[in-house]
Amino acid sequence: MAKKESKAKQRVSEFTEQLDNVFLAGLGAFANAQKMGSETFESLVKDGEKFRKEASKKTEKLIDEVQDSVREMRGDAEEKAEGLLDRVRDRSKLTKLQSTFDRRVADAMDRMNVPSKNDIDKINKKLDKILKAIEPKAKKPATRKKAAAKKAPAKKAAAKKAPATKQAAASETKAA
Repeated sequence: MAKKESKAKQRVSEFTEQLDNVFLAGLGAFANAQKMGSETFESLVKDGEKFRKEASKKTEKLIDEVQDSVREMRGDAEEKAEGLLDRVRDRSKLTKLQSTFDRRVADAMDRMNVPSKNDIDKINKKLDKILKAIEPKAKKPATRKKAAAKKAPAKKAAAKKAPATKQAAASETKAA
């Protein structure tokens, strides 16, 4: 029995040793995985840093390109605005120059007694009125003869009805 007990102890000790080895192998595998995991983690961190640097470089390039484009557009817009302002300024100067020129020419023409457009327009209106007044008179003599022929019988009839003297007319008004 003692042999059985020693064999059993020996088997238990072998079994515990195997269990211990399996446990240690598991710990070794875990350590190895942890080591590989940390190495993998570190390589992922390095790759992430590289990616961030590249992305930031690309982003900076894009930002620079956008800023350059904005600067160009700003420059173009300023040039166009300046051109428009110059045109407006030139037009106002031109308008002032034209009005000054017109006033001086008008003053010179007035000193030389040259009639202005307004003076000529007034004369034309007066001439139109005179011509309108003259034209009907030129046509009226022919119509006056016809009208006189029509009025003549009417005058004779009125003369027959009217009293012959002023005294008769006065007496008729008193009687009435």
